[in-house]
Amino acid sequence: MGTERLMNGLLRGINKLSWLGETLAEIGTCVLAVVVIWGVVLTYVFKSSDIFSVEMSEYLLVFICFVSIPYILREGRHVRVDALVQLLSPKSRWRVELIASILTMGFCVLVVWKAAGVTLLNYQRGFRSASLVSLPLWIPYLIITLGFLILTLQYIVVIRELAGRKES
Repeated sequence: MGTERLMNGLLRGINKLSWLGETLAEIGTCVLAVVVIWGVVLTYVFKSSDIFSVEMSEYLLVFICFVSIPYILREGRHVRVDALVQLLSPKSRWRVELIASILTMGFCVLVVWKAAGVTLLNYQRGFRSASLVSLPLWIPYLIITLGFLILTLQYIVVIRELAGRKES
């Protein structure tokens, strides 16, 4: 009973992390809108330009994409190509979904491992973007790493739920 309770608490915590990522992505989307509008107004109204709006827009897009992915998985809103899978029996469909989730989680682990290495390398060597903003590059790489880490954890929840359904 104690391990089941601990596991349920862990799964709830992972779901909350995914929700937090989605909330941060929504805030990031609002900030992105402000940055883009600011850049447009400066360019076309004041005939001026800023040094940061394009680059910040790029980094905000990375942020929005990678912190929202776990929530999108949790809600089942990710892109699926299931034309052939729909032809299978429910039992076979369940197996395919379970195997696909396990393989995808393995891929996510690999991305976390490699992205963490790139993040650490950029941090240690002090690499910065080649622009006037000169943002430390470990920051966007860290966002990618954390996004995939939380996605990996969300796959644990998905696999646990699939295993609990047992071929239904």
